[in-house]
Amino acid sequence: AVVSTQSTGVVKSVAAIPAVKLCTVGGCSGIRNVSEAVEKTVRSVKKRTGFGKCQTLAAVVATYNSTSQLLDERSEEKLRKACNFAKWNPFPIDFWSSASKLPKLSYVLNCSSVCNSIVSECDNAVLKFHAGAYLHWFEQHGVMKDEFLDAFETCNDLVKSYNYFCT
Repeated sequence: AVVSTQSTGVVKSVAAIPAVKLCTVGGCSGIRNVSEAVEKTVRSVKKRTGFGKCQTLAAVVATYNSTSQLLDERSEEKLRKACNFAKWNPFPIDFWSSASKLPKLSYVLNCSSVCNSIVSECDNAVLKFHAGAYLHWFEQHGVMKDEFLDAFETCNDLVKSYNYFCT
């Protein structure tokens, strides 16, 4: 697969810590101006961070407008507050800008809110594993019980890493 330089830059900015590389992507388009995009994006980010219950390790926010103008300080501050960044990161957010005919805003967050989904899915998988559900199908294709145990451990380590870095 071809990976653009911009995509590589986003991953380096948002997921610099190898143990925690799960990201959330969002944004808005079809709006009249950048300030409207900021308001919509702030609401979206707040929802994705659990309205302050979860912490964000890092973020990239990209604005697309006709002049390639960066966001003003007030808009940047609104987005910073919405993200609820981990206190240890002195530079948690990068702001990028690019030219576009229609104003829009995109973001990528590396946020601890992903832990809820991981724990839920892993707990469900562990219950099925211990009940023996579907194991014979996996064994037919060469996936043995030890590989499941390794996967469960990996999920637990990922959640522990997010909990460690988000305190």
